Amino acid sequence: MEGRPDDPSPQVIFLHAATRDRSDFDALRALLPLPSAALDLPGHGAAPRYTAYDIPGMAAALDLADGAVVFAHSLGGCVALQCASLRPGRLAGLVLEEAPLFSILPPRATQGRYQRGFQKLRALLEGEASSYTPSDWERTVASWSSGHGGVSLLEALGPDAVRRRAGQLAALDPRVLDGLIDATMGRGFDPASAIRRAGCPTTLIAGEAAQGSVLSEEDLSRLKALGVRIVRVDGGHFIHEVRPEPCLAALCDPRSVSPI
Repeated sequence: MEGRPDDPSPQVIFLHAATRDRSDFDALRALLPLPSAALDLPGHGAAPRYTAYDIPGMAAALDLADGAVVFAHSLGGCVALQCASLRPGRLAGLVLEEAPLFSILPPRATQGRYQRGFQKLRALLEGEASSYTPSDWERTVASWSSGHGGVSLLEALGPDAVRRRAGQLAALDPRVLDGLIDATMGRGFDPASAIRRAGCPTTLIAGEAAQGSVLSEEDLSRLKALGVRIVRVDGGHFIHEVRPEPCLAALCDPRSVSPI
């Protein structure tokens, strides 16, 4: 999907999660009192396709504006951190929502419900969905879990969200899922070293494990020890969809930004 137009000189850049696209942040960006832009990760939306995908390769393909704060969700958070580590001190800050910085690495990357979900989606894309029309996608995803309180996507977020999700999946390169299934997505990614090299404030917005967060208490303790500011939110993995307030507050907090 095309998504909200970008501002020409963005102060905030958004990076989305796996299987999503730049339109995922349209509602949040409409509430943000700062100029912003959103990018498609490689293999998603209108971005280039490759034969294989991993975090270092995705990061190398992105051009992030100097002086911007990057707000990044899930896989996008890992890519954003890798980008910052490649350009030390050139970003103003990182605000990472539910980024699986440690759980995207083996052995945890081959475990858990999200990994099983990627396997099911890969099988669907290889099978009957290969001939889906946009209407077929909408009918399929309407009943999928929203990740918010055990209700469907349609019930939780409405028909516009169903159409957006259908468009995201129709445009997805299925090979993106391979690295998430076989744990090669995190190949060459060292989150602790990347945090030390990034040279900018890093904030992590974390949900609750009982509601689907990918972050463990051990993860949060390790990140605190590395100097990451932790913001705990009553929510799951997709916080920005239903709880925009803490996301906006983190972006507008002076502690999230350093002068370039």
